[in-house]
Amino acid sequence: MTLRYRAVLFDLDGTLVDSYTALAEAVNYARREHGLQELSEARIREFVGDGLEKLLQRAFESPHVPASVQTAFENRYDEICCAESKVLADVEMTLDELTRLDVAMAVCTNKPTSFSKKILDFLQLAPYFRAIVGPDLAGARKPEARHLLHTLAATSCAPGQALFVGDMPIDVHAARNSGIDVAVVATGSSSSDALRAAAPDHYLERFSDLLKIVLS
Repeated sequence: MTLRYRAVLFDLDGTLVDSYTALAEAVNYARREHGLQELSEARIREFVGDGLEKLLQRAFESPHVPASVQTAFENRYDEICCAESKVLADVEMTLDELTRLDVAMAVCTNKPTSFSKKILDFLQLAPYFRAIVGPDLAGARKPEARHLLHTLAATSCAPGQALFVGDMPIDVHAARNSGIDVAVVATGSSSSDALRAAAPDHYLERFSDLLKIVLS
């Protein structure tokens, strides 16, 4: 059987896992601790995707967020990130099948590596992946090419053999910067219109459509 892609890299939040409830609660905890009113989960969802620093800057409407804000966020998120995260539809079945096909897989996320590993361990998804790489590990964050290419190295595949799967336009930009094909699925914070406008190589109606693309 000939595979179109020998390696698949995945974004985490909104692609493999829904952890928006936990993120919203941790952001609102930090806001409460600093005398601010809570924001809606829908509003906080709009802030996700560019890493923790940007998330907090947006949630606190300031480019300079005190260290105490990040500490409050991290302490609360650490308490709830596992219990309040869930695997998205079709993910486990699709990862099972990709494993059977001997596709090398890794996670490339703007979430800190420690939280990403903790969530994936808890949800029993971690064994599928050869690496779980946050920006702290790569020394760069999406959409910089270095983040994806650092993650790709764990698969021993070249960019031309790889596919990146995400749920936001930033994932398309990261793939373009890296010379890697990209597929998107509208299970995160971006609309299908915004994702199609970003001009990915593949648009997934559902996560399991990935199998047809890898095999085609």
